[in-house]
Amino acid sequence: MRRTLTFTSALVAAGLLLTACGDKPESTSADSNEFADSIEVAEDYDPEGHFDFAYTTFAPTWDPIESVGGVDMIFYDPVYDRLLSENKDGEIEPMLATEFTPSEDNKTLTLTLQEGLSFSDGEPFDAEAVKFNLERTQEPTSRVAGDLYMIDEIEIVDDYTVALHLSGSIGSLPTALANTAGIMVSPKAAKAGILGEQPVGIGPYTATAIEPGASVDYELTPDYWDPDAQRTATMTYQLMSDDQTRMNALKSGEIDGATVSSTDIDSISDEFTTIMKPSSLIIYISVNGSKGKLGDPEVRKALNMSIDREALSQGLFDGYCVPQVQPFPQSGFGYSEKIGDGSDVFGYDPEKAKEMFADAGAANMSLKLIASNSTMTSKLAEVIQEQLSKVDIDIKVETMPPVPLVEAFTESESAEMLTSMSSGINDPGVMVQRYLTPEALYNPGDLEYPELAKLGNEAAATLDPEVRKAGYEKFMDAWVEAPPHFVPLCMISNAATYADGVSGVAQKANGYPDLRGVAVAKE
Repeated sequence: MRRTLTFTSALVAAGLLLTACGDKPESTSADSNEFADSIEVAEDYDPEGHFDFAYTTFAPTWDPIESVGGVDMIFYDPVYDRLLSENKDGEIEPMLATEFTPSEDNKTLTLTLQEGLSFSDGEPFDAEAVKFNLERTQEPTSRVAGDLYMIDEIEIVDDYTVALHLSGSIGSLPTALANTAGIMVSPKAAKAGILGEQPVGIGPYTATAIEPGASVDYELTPDYWDPDAQRTATMTYQLMSDDQTRMNALKSGEIDGATVSSTDIDSISDEFTTIMKPSSLIIYISVNGSKGKLGDPEVRKALNMSIDREALSQGLFDGYCVPQVQPFPQSGFGYSEKIGDGSDVFGYDPEKAKEMFADAGAANMSLKLIASNSTMTSKLAEVIQEQLSKVDIDIKVETMPPVPLVEAFTESESAEMLTSMSSGINDPGVMVQRYLTPEALYNPGDLEYPELAKLGNEAAATLDPEVRKAGYEKFMDAWVEAPPHFVPLCMISNAATYADGVSGVAQKANGYPDLRGVAVAKE
Protein backbone atom coordinates (compact mmCIF):
# COMPACT_ATOMS: atom_id res chain seq x y z
CA MET A 1 0.00 0.00 0.00
CA ARG A 2 1.27 3.46 -0.83
CA ARG A 3 2.14 5.85 1.89
CA THR A 4 0.78 9.35 2.03
CA LEU A 5 1.61 12.58 3.79
CA THR A 6 -0.43 15.54 4.82
CA PHE A 7 1.00 18.98 4.10
CA THR A 8 2.98 20.30 7.11
CA SER A 9 3.42 23.88 8.27
CA ALA A 10 6.30 26.31 8.04
CA LEU A 11 8.36 26.66 11.21
CA VAL A 12 10.67 29.33 12.55
CA ALA A 13 13.60 28.09 14.60
CA ALA A 14 12.85 29.66 17.94
CA GLY A 15 9.08 29.91 18.00
CA LEU A 16 8.20 27.10 15.60
CA LEU A 17 5.80 29.47 13.87
CA LEU A 18 3.93 28.82 10.66
CA THR A 19 3.70 31.92 8.52
CA ALA A 20 0.12 32.68 7.58
CA CYS A 21 -0.77 32.67 3.91
CA GLY A 22 -0.45 35.99 2.12
CA ASP A 23 -3.13 38.33 0.84
CA LYS A 24 -4.37 37.68 -2.67
CA PRO A 25 -3.11 40.01 -5.42
CA GLU A 26 -5.59 42.84 -5.93
CA SER A 27 -5.53 42.43 -9.69
CA THR A 28 -6.67 38.83 -9.70
CA SER A 29 -8.51 38.05 -6.50
CA ALA A 30 -11.49 39.03 -4.41
CA ASP A 31 -10.75 40.89 -1.20
CA SER A 32 -11.13 38.58 1.81
CA ASN A 33 -9.90 41.27 4.22
CA GLU A 34 -13.53 42.31 4.81
CA PHE A 35 -13.99 39.06 6.72
CA ALA A 36 -12.62 38.32 10.16
CA ASP A 37 -10.90 34.96 10.66
CA SER A 38 -12.48 34.23 14.04
CA ILE A 39 -15.38 34.92 16.40
CA GLU A 40 -14.22 35.55 19.95
CA VAL A 41 -15.93 33.47 22.62
CA ALA A 42 -18.87 35.24 24.23
CA GLU A 43 -19.01 35.55 28.00
CA ASP A 44 -22.65 34.49 28.29
CA TYR A 45 -22.48 31.19 26.41
CA ASP A 46 -24.56 28.19 27.44
CA PRO A 47 -22.41 25.36 28.87
CA GLU A 48 -25.40 23.03 28.49
CA GLY A 49 -25.90 23.95 24.84
CA HIS A 50 -25.70 21.86 21.66
CA PHE A 51 -23.78 22.72 18.46
CA ASP A 52 -24.58 21.35 14.98
CA PHE A 53 -22.05 21.65 12.13
CA ALA A 54 -22.13 20.48 8.50
CA TYR A 55 -19.21 19.80 6.17
CA THR A 56 -18.77 18.70 2.55
CA THR A 57 -17.19 15.32 3.32
CA PHE A 58 -17.18 12.85 6.22
CA ALA A 59 -14.26 10.94 7.73
CA PRO A 60 -14.41 7.42 6.24
CA THR A 61 -12.56 5.85 9.18
CA TRP A 62 -11.87 6.61 12.83
CA ASP A 63 -8.42 5.04 12.70
CA PRO A 64 -5.96 7.89 12.02
CA ILE A 65 -3.43 5.69 10.22
CA GLU A 66 -6.12 4.84 7.65
CA SER A 67 -6.92 8.50 6.96
CA VAL A 68 -6.91 9.51 3.28
CA GLY A 69 -7.30 13.29 3.64
CA GLY A 70 -6.68 16.29 5.86
CA VAL A 71 -10.41 16.95 6.16
CA ASP A 72 -10.67 13.93 8.48
CA MET A 73 -9.09 16.09 11.18
CA ILE A 74 -12.32 18.09 11.48
CA PHE A 75 -14.04 14.97 12.80
CA TYR A 76 -10.98 13.73 14.72
CA ASP A 77 -10.39 16.96 16.67
CA PRO A 78 -13.10 16.45 19.31
CA VAL A 79 -11.99 12.91 20.20
CA TYR A 80 -8.25 12.81 19.45
CA ASP A 81 -5.62 15.06 20.99
CA ARG A 82 -2.20 15.20 19.35
CA LEU A 83 1.29 15.49 20.77
CA LEU A 84 1.40 19.08 19.51
CA SER A 85 -1.24 21.44 18.18
CA GLU A 86 -1.50 24.09 15.47
CA ASN A 87 -3.45 27.26 16.25
CA LYS A 88 -5.39 29.33 13.74
CA ASP A 89 -2.31 31.29 12.69
CA GLY A 90 -0.25 28.15 12.24
CA GLU A 91 1.82 28.45 15.41
CA ILE A 92 2.90 25.05 16.72
CA GLU A 93 2.04 24.76 20.40
CA PRO A 94 2.17 22.15 23.18
CA MET A 95 -0.72 19.74 23.59
CA LEU A 96 -0.13 16.25 25.02
CA ALA A 97 3.57 17.14 24.89
CA THR A 98 4.31 20.16 27.09
CA GLU A 99 7.69 20.81 25.47
CA PHE A 100 9.37 19.86 22.17
CA THR A 101 13.07 20.62 21.97
CA PRO A 102 15.35 20.11 18.95
CA SER A 103 18.98 19.24 19.51
CA GLU A 104 21.67 21.59 18.23
CA ASP A 105 22.42 19.32 15.28
CA ASN A 106 18.69 18.87 14.45
CA LYS A 107 19.09 15.10 14.74
CA THR A 108 16.86 14.68 17.80
CA LEU A 109 13.52 16.12 18.90
CA THR A 110 12.79 15.57 22.59
CA LEU A 111 9.19 15.54 23.83
CA THR A 112 8.19 16.15 27.45
CA LEU A 113 4.73 14.70 28.09
CA GLN A 114 1.78 15.66 30.26
CA GLU A 115 1.46 13.50 33.34
CA GLY A 116 -1.60 11.87 34.85
CA LEU A 117 -3.69 11.58 31.67
CA SER A 118 -5.64 8.55 30.48
CA PHE A 119 -7.33 7.49 27.26
CA SER A 120 -11.13 7.32 27.23
CA ASP A 121 -10.95 3.56 27.97
CA GLY A 122 -8.82 4.15 31.06
CA GLU A 123 -5.47 3.17 29.54
CA PRO A 124 -2.61 5.39 30.78
CA PHE A 125 -0.95 7.99 28.56
CA ASP A 126 2.82 7.83 28.97
CA ALA A 127 6.04 7.38 27.01
CA GLU A 128 5.20 3.75 26.24
CA ALA A 129 1.91 4.83 24.67
CA VAL A 130 3.68 7.48 22.59
CA LYS A 131 6.26 5.00 21.34
CA PHE A 132 3.50 2.54 20.46
CA ASN A 133 1.55 5.18 18.53
CA LEU A 134 4.49 6.56 16.57
CA GLU A 135 5.75 3.10 15.62
CA ARG A 136 2.21 2.15 14.57
CA THR A 137 2.01 5.27 12.39
CA GLN A 138 5.28 4.25 10.74
CA GLU A 139 4.04 0.79 9.76
CA PRO A 140 4.07 0.04 6.00
CA THR A 141 0.26 -0.27 5.93
CA SER A 142 -0.22 3.19 7.45
CA ARG A 143 -1.49 5.82 5.00
CA VAL A 144 0.27 8.57 6.97
CA ALA A 145 3.59 6.80 7.47
CA GLY A 146 5.36 9.34 5.29
CA ASP A 147 4.71 12.08 7.85
CA LEU A 148 7.27 10.42 10.11
CA TYR A 149 9.75 9.31 7.45
CA MET A 150 12.54 11.17 9.25
CA ILE A 151 12.25 9.26 12.56
CA ASP A 152 14.83 6.49 12.82
CA GLU A 153 14.50 5.53 16.49
CA ILE A 154 12.02 6.30 19.28
CA GLU A 155 13.75 6.29 22.67
CA ILE A 156 11.91 6.21 25.99
CA VAL A 157 14.04 8.43 28.23
CA ASP A 158 11.72 8.07 31.23
CA ASP A 159 8.00 7.61 31.87
CA TYR A 160 7.16 11.06 30.46
CA THR A 161 10.03 11.88 28.11
CA VAL A 162 10.54 10.60 24.57
CA ALA A 163 13.49 11.31 22.29
CA LEU A 164 12.92 11.05 18.54
CA HIS A 165 16.22 10.31 16.81
CA LEU A 166 16.20 11.33 13.17
CA SER A 167 17.83 10.07 10.01
CA GLY A 168 15.93 12.50 7.81
CA SER A 169 15.15 16.21 7.77
CA ILE A 170 13.59 17.72 10.89
CA GLY A 171 11.80 20.60 9.14
CA SER A 172 8.26 19.22 8.92
CA LEU A 173 8.29 16.99 12.02
CA PRO A 174 6.78 19.38 14.63
CA THR A 175 3.82 20.13 12.38
CA ALA A 176 3.37 16.45 11.54
CA LEU A 177 3.06 15.82 15.28
CA ALA A 178 0.37 18.51 15.42
CA ASN A 179 -1.72 16.72 12.81
CA THR A 180 -2.81 13.19 11.94
CA ALA A 181 0.58 11.56 12.57
CA GLY A 182 0.65 13.04 16.07
CA ILE A 183 -2.74 11.66 17.14
CA MET A 184 -2.56 9.44 20.20
CA VAL A 185 -4.93 6.45 20.32
CA SER A 186 -5.40 3.91 23.08
CA PRO A 187 -2.88 1.08 22.54
CA LYS A 188 -5.45 -1.35 23.95
CA ALA A 189 -8.10 -0.26 21.42
CA ALA A 190 -5.59 -0.34 18.56
CA LYS A 191 -4.57 -3.89 19.41
CA ALA A 192 -8.23 -4.88 19.62
CA GLY A 193 -8.78 -3.60 16.08
CA ILE A 194 -11.81 -1.45 16.91
CA LEU A 195 -10.56 2.01 15.90
CA GLY A 196 -11.95 1.92 12.38
CA GLU A 197 -15.49 2.08 13.76
CA GLN A 198 -15.03 3.68 17.19
CA PRO A 199 -12.48 6.33 18.23
CA VAL A 200 -10.69 5.75 21.54
CA GLY A 201 -8.31 8.57 22.36
CA ILE A 202 -7.78 11.57 24.58
CA GLY A 203 -10.06 14.45 23.66
CA PRO A 204 -12.56 16.97 25.04
CA TYR A 205 -15.42 14.82 23.72
CA THR A 206 -16.25 11.18 23.12
CA ALA A 207 -18.30 9.89 20.19
CA THR A 208 -21.61 8.50 21.44
CA ALA A 209 -23.42 7.73 18.17
CA ILE A 210 -21.86 7.31 14.75
CA GLU A 211 -23.76 6.86 11.52
CA PRO A 212 -20.96 5.98 9.07
CA GLY A 213 -20.70 8.41 6.21
CA ALA A 214 -23.45 10.61 7.63
CA SER A 215 -23.14 12.01 11.17
CA VAL A 216 -21.50 11.71 14.57
CA ASP A 217 -22.73 12.82 18.00
CA TYR A 218 -20.26 13.94 20.67
CA GLU A 219 -20.62 14.48 24.42
CA LEU A 220 -18.24 15.88 27.04
CA THR A 221 -15.36 13.78 28.34
CA PRO A 222 -15.35 13.82 32.17
CA ASP A 223 -12.33 15.39 33.91
CA TYR A 224 -10.70 16.49 30.65
CA TRP A 225 -7.42 18.37 31.10
CA ASP A 226 -8.40 21.48 29.07
CA PRO A 227 -11.91 22.70 30.07
CA ASP A 228 -11.67 25.67 27.65
CA ALA A 229 -12.20 23.12 24.86
CA GLN A 230 -15.55 22.07 26.39
CA ARG A 231 -17.92 25.01 26.06
CA THR A 232 -20.90 23.01 24.76
CA ALA A 233 -22.35 19.90 26.37
CA THR A 234 -22.96 18.07 23.10
CA MET A 235 -22.20 18.44 19.39
CA THR A 236 -23.22 16.86 16.09
CA TYR A 237 -21.10 16.96 12.93
CA GLN A 238 -22.71 15.79 9.72
CA LEU A 239 -22.15 15.32 6.03
CA MET A 240 -23.83 17.72 3.59
CA SER A 241 -21.88 17.54 0.35
CA ASP A 242 -24.25 19.80 -1.61
CA ASP A 243 -23.66 23.53 -1.16
CA GLN A 244 -27.32 24.50 -1.38
CA THR A 245 -28.35 21.83 1.11
CA ARG A 246 -25.97 23.28 3.69
CA MET A 247 -27.22 26.81 3.12
CA ASN A 248 -30.84 25.73 3.40
CA ALA A 249 -30.09 23.84 6.62
CA LEU A 250 -28.40 26.91 8.08
CA LYS A 251 -31.23 29.25 7.13
CA SER A 252 -33.85 26.88 8.53
CA GLY A 253 -32.04 26.56 11.86
CA GLU A 254 -31.28 22.87 11.37
CA ILE A 255 -27.57 23.54 11.87
CA ASP A 256 -25.55 26.25 13.64
CA GLY A 257 -22.59 26.39 11.29
CA ALA A 258 -21.27 25.10 7.99
CA THR A 259 -18.44 25.39 5.56
CA VAL A 260 -19.49 27.72 2.76
CA SER A 261 -18.41 27.91 -0.87
CA SER A 262 -17.01 31.20 -2.15
CA THR A 263 -19.91 31.62 -4.55
CA ASP A 264 -22.41 31.51 -1.66
CA ILE A 265 -20.71 34.06 0.57
CA ASP A 266 -22.48 37.14 -0.78
CA SER A 267 -25.90 35.49 -0.61
CA ILE A 268 -25.71 34.73 3.11
CA SER A 269 -28.20 36.72 5.16
CA ASP A 270 -27.01 39.42 7.56
CA GLU A 271 -28.16 37.25 10.44
CA PHE A 272 -25.22 34.92 9.84
CA THR A 273 -21.52 35.59 10.39
CA THR A 274 -18.97 34.48 7.79
CA ILE A 275 -15.30 34.08 8.69
CA MET A 276 -12.53 33.49 6.16
CA LYS A 277 -8.77 33.07 6.04
CA PRO A 278 -6.26 32.63 3.19
CA SER A 279 -4.95 29.09 3.45
CA SER A 280 -2.40 26.58 2.26
CA LEU A 281 -5.07 24.50 0.50
CA ILE A 282 -4.09 24.17 -3.15
CA ILE A 283 -6.55 23.22 -5.88
CA TYR A 284 -4.64 20.93 -8.22
CA ILE A 285 -4.54 18.35 -10.99
CA SER A 286 -2.46 15.19 -10.59
CA VAL A 287 -1.67 12.86 -13.49
CA ASN A 288 -0.50 9.26 -13.62
CA GLY A 289 2.95 9.45 -15.19
CA SER A 290 2.85 5.82 -16.30
CA LYS A 291 -0.09 6.47 -18.63
CA GLY A 292 0.62 7.32 -22.27
CA LYS A 293 2.76 10.43 -22.66
CA LEU A 294 2.05 11.86 -19.21
CA GLY A 295 5.50 10.82 -17.99
CA ASP A 296 7.10 13.36 -20.35
CA PRO A 297 7.95 16.69 -18.61
CA GLU A 298 7.31 18.54 -21.89
CA VAL A 299 3.77 17.17 -21.93
CA ARG A 300 3.29 18.36 -18.35
CA LYS A 301 4.60 21.81 -19.30
CA ALA A 302 1.97 21.92 -22.02
CA LEU A 303 -0.66 20.80 -19.52
CA ASN A 304 0.31 23.68 -17.21
CA MET A 305 -0.15 26.10 -20.11
CA SER A 306 -3.54 24.63 -21.04
CA ILE A 307 -5.30 25.80 -17.86
CA ASP A 308 -6.62 29.36 -17.61
CA ARG A 309 -6.05 29.71 -13.87
CA GLU A 310 -7.36 33.28 -13.71
CA ALA A 311 -10.64 32.33 -15.40
CA LEU A 312 -10.96 29.31 -13.13
CA SER A 313 -10.40 31.47 -10.03
CA GLN A 314 -12.89 34.13 -11.04
CA GLY A 315 -15.52 31.84 -12.52
CA LEU A 316 -15.54 29.07 -9.94
CA PHE A 317 -14.30 30.74 -6.75
CA ASP A 318 -15.34 34.38 -7.22
CA GLY A 319 -11.66 35.31 -6.97
CA TYR A 320 -11.13 33.68 -3.58
CA CYS A 321 -8.47 31.36 -5.00
CA VAL A 322 -5.05 32.79 -5.90
CA PRO A 323 -3.98 31.59 -9.38
CA GLN A 324 -0.43 30.22 -9.23
CA VAL A 325 1.82 27.45 -10.50
CA GLN A 326 3.56 27.03 -7.14
CA PRO A 327 2.28 24.56 -4.53
CA PHE A 328 3.13 26.81 -1.55
CA PRO A 329 1.28 29.82 -0.04
CA GLN A 330 2.56 33.24 -1.00
CA SER A 331 3.88 34.35 2.40
CA GLY A 332 5.39 30.99 3.36
CA PHE A 333 9.11 30.45 2.99
CA GLY A 334 8.54 27.80 0.34
CA TYR A 335 7.21 30.42 -2.07
CA SER A 336 9.65 31.61 -4.75
CA GLU A 337 9.39 35.37 -5.24
CA LYS A 338 11.31 35.00 -8.50
CA ILE A 339 8.69 32.69 -10.00
CA GLY A 340 5.74 34.48 -8.43
CA ASP A 341 2.37 33.33 -9.71
CA GLY A 342 4.14 31.67 -12.63
CA SER A 343 2.31 33.53 -15.39
CA ASP A 344 5.68 34.28 -16.99
CA VAL A 345 6.66 30.62 -16.79
CA PHE A 346 3.47 28.68 -17.53
CA GLY A 347 1.09 31.39 -18.64
CA TYR A 348 -2.17 30.40 -20.32
CA ASP A 349 -1.35 29.78 -23.99
CA PRO A 350 -3.55 27.10 -25.58
CA GLU A 351 -2.06 27.48 -29.06
CA LYS A 352 1.48 27.01 -27.78
CA ALA A 353 0.29 24.11 -25.64
CA LYS A 354 -1.22 22.36 -28.67
CA GLU A 355 2.10 22.72 -30.49
CA MET A 356 3.97 21.24 -27.53
CA PHE A 357 1.55 18.32 -27.26
CA ALA A 358 2.02 17.62 -30.96
CA ASP A 359 5.81 17.85 -30.78
CA ALA A 360 5.79 15.34 -27.91
CA GLY A 361 3.52 12.94 -29.79
CA ALA A 362 0.66 13.62 -27.38
CA ALA A 363 -1.87 15.40 -29.58
CA ASN A 364 -5.57 14.56 -29.27
CA MET A 365 -5.27 12.61 -26.03
CA SER A 366 -8.34 11.03 -24.46
CA LEU A 367 -8.13 10.92 -20.66
CA LYS A 368 -10.36 10.05 -17.71
CA LEU A 369 -10.53 12.67 -14.95
CA ILE A 370 -11.94 11.78 -11.53
CA ALA A 371 -13.08 14.13 -8.76
CA SER A 372 -14.95 13.87 -5.48
CA ASN A 373 -18.70 14.25 -5.55
CA SER A 374 -18.82 17.52 -3.59
CA THR A 375 -20.33 20.52 -5.36
CA MET A 376 -17.03 22.39 -5.66
CA THR A 377 -14.89 19.59 -7.07
CA SER A 378 -17.63 18.42 -9.42
CA LYS A 379 -17.83 21.91 -10.91
CA LEU A 380 -14.03 22.12 -10.99
CA ALA A 381 -13.82 18.93 -13.03
CA GLU A 382 -16.30 20.34 -15.55
CA VAL A 383 -14.28 23.55 -15.91
CA ILE A 384 -11.07 21.58 -16.50
CA GLN A 385 -12.88 19.40 -19.02
CA GLU A 386 -14.03 22.50 -20.93
CA GLN A 387 -10.62 24.20 -20.84
CA LEU A 388 -8.70 21.12 -21.99
CA SER A 389 -11.09 20.66 -24.89
CA LYS A 390 -9.57 23.87 -26.30
CA VAL A 391 -6.22 22.08 -26.65
CA ASP A 392 -7.90 19.03 -28.22
CA ILE A 393 -7.74 16.86 -25.10
CA ASP A 394 -10.90 14.83 -24.68
CA ILE A 395 -11.75 14.46 -20.99
CA LYS A 396 -14.25 12.01 -19.54
CA VAL A 397 -15.30 13.10 -16.03
CA GLU A 398 -16.39 10.78 -13.24
CA THR A 399 -17.20 11.83 -9.67
CA MET A 400 -17.20 9.58 -6.60
CA PRO A 401 -16.79 9.66 -2.78
CA PRO A 402 -13.27 10.23 -1.36
CA VAL A 403 -12.24 6.64 -0.56
CA PRO A 404 -13.24 5.14 -3.94
CA LEU A 405 -11.64 8.19 -5.53
CA VAL A 406 -8.27 7.51 -3.91
CA GLU A 407 -8.50 3.81 -4.74
CA ALA A 408 -9.37 4.51 -8.37
CA PHE A 409 -6.43 6.85 -8.87
CA THR A 410 -3.76 5.22 -6.73
CA GLU A 411 -4.54 1.50 -6.59
CA SER A 412 -6.62 0.33 -9.56
CA GLU A 413 -5.21 3.26 -11.60
CA SER A 414 -8.39 3.36 -13.65
CA ALA A 415 -8.06 7.09 -14.33
CA GLU A 416 -5.22 9.13 -15.84
CA MET A 417 -6.07 12.36 -13.98
CA LEU A 418 -7.33 13.47 -10.59
CA THR A 419 -8.46 16.94 -9.55
CA SER A 420 -8.75 17.70 -5.86
CA MET A 421 -7.76 19.96 -3.00
CA SER A 422 -4.63 19.31 -0.97
CA SER A 423 -4.73 18.26 2.67
CA GLY A 424 -3.72 21.74 3.79
CA ILE A 425 -0.95 21.03 6.31
CA ASN A 426 1.45 23.56 5.05
CA ASP A 427 5.14 22.85 5.50
CA PRO A 428 6.73 22.78 2.03
CA GLY A 429 9.08 20.00 3.06
CA VAL A 430 6.27 17.51 2.93
CA MET A 431 5.79 17.95 -0.83
CA VAL A 432 8.75 15.71 -1.57
CA GLN A 433 7.26 12.91 0.51
CA ARG A 434 3.58 13.38 -0.28
CA TYR A 435 3.77 13.68 -4.05
CA LEU A 436 7.24 13.21 -5.41
CA THR A 437 8.67 10.00 -3.98
CA PRO A 438 8.02 6.80 -5.97
CA GLU A 439 6.01 5.36 -3.04
CA ALA A 440 3.88 8.48 -2.48
CA LEU A 441 0.14 7.80 -2.55
CA TYR A 442 -0.60 10.41 -5.20
CA ASN A 443 2.26 9.35 -7.48
CA PRO A 444 0.64 6.24 -8.99
CA GLY A 445 3.08 6.27 -11.90
CA ASP A 446 6.00 5.78 -9.47
CA LEU A 447 7.87 8.65 -11.13
CA GLU A 448 11.23 9.60 -9.65
CA TYR A 449 12.47 13.17 -9.30
CA PRO A 450 16.07 12.93 -8.03
CA GLU A 451 16.81 16.66 -8.26
CA LEU A 452 13.61 17.73 -6.52
CA ALA A 453 14.14 15.07 -3.84
CA LYS A 454 17.70 16.26 -3.22
CA LEU A 455 16.82 19.95 -3.05
CA GLY A 456 13.68 19.37 -1.00
CA ASN A 457 15.49 17.31 1.60
CA GLU A 458 18.27 19.89 1.86
CA ALA A 459 15.74 22.68 2.38
CA ALA A 460 13.97 20.73 5.14
CA ALA A 461 17.14 19.87 7.06
CA THR A 462 16.72 22.79 9.48
CA LEU A 463 14.03 24.75 11.30
CA ASP A 464 15.64 28.07 10.29
CA PRO A 465 13.16 29.76 7.90
CA GLU A 466 15.77 31.89 6.12
CA VAL A 467 17.92 28.88 5.30
CA ARG A 468 14.85 26.95 4.19
CA LYS A 469 13.61 29.79 1.99
CA ALA A 470 16.89 29.84 0.07
CA GLY A 471 16.66 26.08 -0.35
CA TYR A 472 13.14 26.19 -1.72
CA GLU A 473 14.10 28.88 -4.24
CA LYS A 474 16.37 26.28 -5.81
CA PHE A 475 13.66 23.65 -5.44
CA MET A 476 11.12 25.75 -7.36
CA ASP A 477 13.68 26.52 -10.09
CA ALA A 478 14.04 22.78 -10.65
CA TRP A 479 10.23 22.37 -10.46
CA VAL A 480 9.50 24.71 -13.38
CA GLU A 481 12.45 23.38 -15.40
CA ALA A 482 10.91 19.89 -15.39
CA PRO A 483 7.44 20.07 -13.78
CA PRO A 484 6.25 16.97 -11.95
CA HIS A 485 2.90 15.22 -12.33
CA PHE A 486 1.34 17.53 -9.71
CA VAL A 487 -0.13 20.65 -11.35
CA PRO A 488 -1.15 23.48 -8.95
CA LEU A 489 -4.06 25.64 -10.09
CA CYS A 490 -4.88 28.11 -7.31
CA MET A 491 -4.55 28.62 -3.54
CA ILE A 492 -7.97 28.86 -1.95
CA SER A 493 -9.32 30.97 0.91
CA ASN A 494 -11.81 28.84 2.81
CA ALA A 495 -14.80 30.17 4.72
CA ALA A 496 -17.43 29.04 7.21
CA THR A 497 -20.71 30.65 8.23
CA TYR A 498 -22.34 30.60 11.66
CA ALA A 499 -25.74 31.42 13.10
CA ASP A 500 -26.22 34.21 15.61
CA GLY A 501 -25.05 33.14 19.06
CA VAL A 502 -22.16 30.93 17.92
CA SER A 503 -18.75 32.02 19.22
CA GLY A 504 -15.29 30.63 19.94
CA VAL A 505 -14.64 29.54 16.35
CA ALA A 506 -11.97 30.39 13.77
CA GLN A 507 -10.64 29.59 10.31
CA LYS A 508 -7.14 28.11 10.43
CA ALA A 509 -4.18 28.80 8.18
CA ASN A 510 -4.39 25.17 7.02
CA GLY A 511 -7.82 25.92 5.50
CA TYR A 512 -10.07 24.13 7.98
CA PRO A 513 -12.46 25.39 10.67
CA ASP A 514 -11.20 25.48 14.25
CA LEU A 515 -14.13 24.39 16.43
CA ARG A 516 -12.18 23.57 19.57
CA GLY A 517 -13.91 25.57 22.28
CA VAL A 518 -17.00 26.41 20.21
CA ALA A 519 -19.81 27.99 22.25
CA VAL A 520 -23.50 28.72 21.70
CA ALA A 521 -25.69 31.32 23.34
CA LYS A 522 -28.48 30.48 25.76
CA GLU A 523 -31.88 30.25 24.09
